[in-house]
Amino acid sequence: MFRDPVRNGKPGRPRLLVWADVHIVQVVKQRVGRRLVSITRRVAYGSLERAEALMQATQVELGRINTAYIERLNATLRTWMPSLVRRTRTPSGARAQLEAALFWTGCVYNFCHVHATLAGTPAMAADLTDHVWSIEELIRYRCQRE
Repeated sequence: MFRDPVRNGKPGRPRLLVWADVHIVQVVKQRVGRRLVSITRRVAYGSLERAEALMQATQVELGRINTAYIERLNATLRTWMPSLVRRTRTPSGARAQLEAALFWTGCVYNFCHVHATLAGTPAMAADLTDHVWSIEELIRYRCQRE
């Protein structure tokens, strides 16, 4: 997912080049029965220092690398987008349709959906807006070009 094809004009599958600022950290939980024994965090790709810097720049509460944020995002997307559920009658179809659905879901989630822990929307918490948007307001909004 985090790489682009490098086409060289030759036939066959192009080489894939990983994006410059991708840093993947793996959280490994070791259990004995149902009891959690230890948690190990290791770099699967990139730099641990850069991954921690990105985490500190993007999280409201500074913490440690964990899976809570991505698990919450996955649960939200599966709730709102039937095509992402593991077994479904509505497969995701074309990539462009999936990307459009992800974009729309992200906009509604950040501008129109009130989060109890934030007492507003994520866009309000980030000072991007001062009110909860309606779906109609989101649809009719026109970006101003710079």
